Amino acid sequence: MGFFAAFFAVLFLGPAFVDQRKAWWRFQARRFETPEAHEPSDGLIRGRKLVLIGVALFLGWQSVEMFRLAGMAS
Repeated sequence: MGFFAAFFAVLFLGPAFVDQRKAWWRFQARRFETPEAHEPSDGLIRGRKLVLIGVALFLGWQSVEMFRLAGMAS
C-alpha cells in the first residue's frame, strides 16, 4: 500500500507544476463558444495548485508511515 500511496503522491504533484492556464486552453477551451469568458481565475488556479500539493504531501506522509509500520524505513 505504501508504494501505491507514493505513486499517487507523485501523480498529484506532477500537475501542480504544470502551467494550469495553458493546460486549460489546450484541453478545456474548445468546449466553450467564448473561452475567454470561461477562463479560470488566478485564485482558482492558485487554489488548485495548493490542493494538489497538499494532497501529494499527505499521500507522501502516509506512504512513509506505511513503510515505517512495515519495518522498511527507520
